[in-house]
Amino acid sequence: MRRTTPRRLPGVLTGAMLALGLTAACTGGGAPPVAAGGGATAGSTSSAAAATRILDVYTGASGQNTANFNPFTPTPLHGVQGMIYEPLMFFNQAKAGDVQPQLATAYRFADGGRTLTFTLRPGVKWSDGRPLTAEDVAFSFELAKKNPKLNSGINSGGNVMTSVEATGATEVTLKFKEPAYTRLWNIAGQSWIVPRHIWEKIKDPATDPNKNPVGTGPFVLGDFSPQTYVLKKNPQYWETGKPKIAGMRFYSFNGGDAATTALAAGQLDWSGLFMPDIDKQYVAKDPEHNKYKNESFLYVTNLVPNLKKAPFTDVAVRRAVNVALDRKKIIDLAFAGLGKMPNPLGLVLPQYQDYIAPQFANTQLEYDPAKARQILEQAGYQRGADGVYAKDGKRLSITCTVVTGWTDYISTMQIVKQQLKEVGIEFKSKEVSFNAFSAAQTSGDFQMHIWNAWGGPGPYYMYNNILNSANVPPAGQNQARWKNDVVDAALSTIAQTPPEDTEAVKQAIQRIQEQVVAEVPYIPIQQSSALAEFRTLHATGWPSEENPYALALPFYVPDGAIVAKNLVPVP
Repeated sequence: MRRTTPRRLPGVLTGAMLALGLTAACTGGGAPPVAAGGGATAGSTSSAAAATRILDVYTGASGQNTANFNPFTPTPLHGVQGMIYEPLMFFNQAKAGDVQPQLATAYRFADGGRTLTFTLRPGVKWSDGRPLTAEDVAFSFELAKKNPKLNSGINSGGNVMTSVEATGATEVTLKFKEPAYTRLWNIAGQSWIVPRHIWEKIKDPATDPNKNPVGTGPFVLGDFSPQTYVLKKNPQYWETGKPKIAGMRFYSFNGGDAATTALAAGQLDWSGLFMPDIDKQYVAKDPEHNKYKNESFLYVTNLVPNLKKAPFTDVAVRRAVNVALDRKKIIDLAFAGLGKMPNPLGLVLPQYQDYIAPQFANTQLEYDPAKARQILEQAGYQRGADGVYAKDGKRLSITCTVVTGWTDYISTMQIVKQQLKEVGIEFKSKEVSFNAFSAAQTSGDFQMHIWNAWGGPGPYYMYNNILNSANVPPAGQNQARWKNDVVDAALSTIAQTPPEDTEAVKQAIQRIQEQVVAEVPYIPIQQSSALAEFRTLHATGWPSEENPYALALPFYVPDGAIVAKNLVPVP
């Protein structure tokens, strides 16, 4: 099972499956898939022609599928966003700076970033055969503008668009009340374009299930049932020769054990399951065809201190906890060794390596229990007879909230408890339901919790998500409730800087890093990993270390669509 979250990410994933870290496979029953394209057993060597073979995919879905093909809702079925409905551009998070044209071939800013014009790709058709027009694109943005409840990229961080119009046969212009430079990813990469001739008749675009979807994407809806559904090749697709595969069948299981069993048995062509010993459980079953890619630069798992509550109002406590943790031991024991060591800057590396300030180029997180005790004692804490430090009559005790059933995080709590006990800090974990956890995140009714920070195609997005004082929940993901004037000013500078002025952006990012290292608003545990498994028996062309043209995760949006349309069937 993967982390899920009920809210819309600011330009990252949409839909139910948001991979916010790793957890051990959930228990539960559920039969493996029994049928695939051409009537063959799922995952078996089908006698069907390669051109008609349907690939079997698992994205983490559980229970029965609901026929929801509305890309604007929080939980559309996987594949709706990207495979059926497309954005204007693709921002490849597997490779920094890689932006690929999709429905738009170019963009340009004017008026200090307050005007954004897209040039649209000519000759694109909707899957019902009608042409994509500039009016369709303008309508899609206007639809989101008029309906702020729509789960659309244009609405991320607040809708600041003032107008949109088709300014030519293949040109659309959007205007904003403030510079939109840092919103390009949300606008061009996470806003879904829909056909006006259909959606102008929908009474409630925020809730309508859109059971007969018509899009521009490489796939269209085929068969649907509560157990499985098929997205098949769109013969109208604009990219010549793609997709080459006939389609994909998406499965739902009642638990992670059943999904893992199906994967290991060769019954799935593509999945994104956590497996603690993937080489033994998966690769060894068919070394020639069973492959995987470890996407290890998506998230940073953090202990999140509430800086509005004691003892985390004291930076000395945050610094002491930060150096008291043996992260290698935590990663090895709680995360099966799949995560990577994090860095003091709170960024994923090497993705954002070019943005690191020179003074932090070789800085690593320390593990030094003696230094942790020294920090506390210099701050006026004294160790009591019970071995726990105290100050002003208050024992240094921390309660960390974690979601019940998230076994990797629960294991992390047990290890942290022992490591902090060594330095004189009492640490307790509190397991709660996901709903209770989410409510506490929003209200601030917690002392510390464990959660993940994520970003986007540049370090600004991660820092803005978790450090901007304007993004304290419920407005955003600054769950630590941190306010720092230097950081806010640097983020504001970036938002008003044209993206081509990379040096100015780097300097602002580096000013933020100085504050992060000094103030420790978050305590990183690991640079999280997400596994993508795929079989080359039926298809090749998967992303690789040498060619990371998209994230290989089937549930990631819209990367999954980019991968699917680039796959080549094996005869």
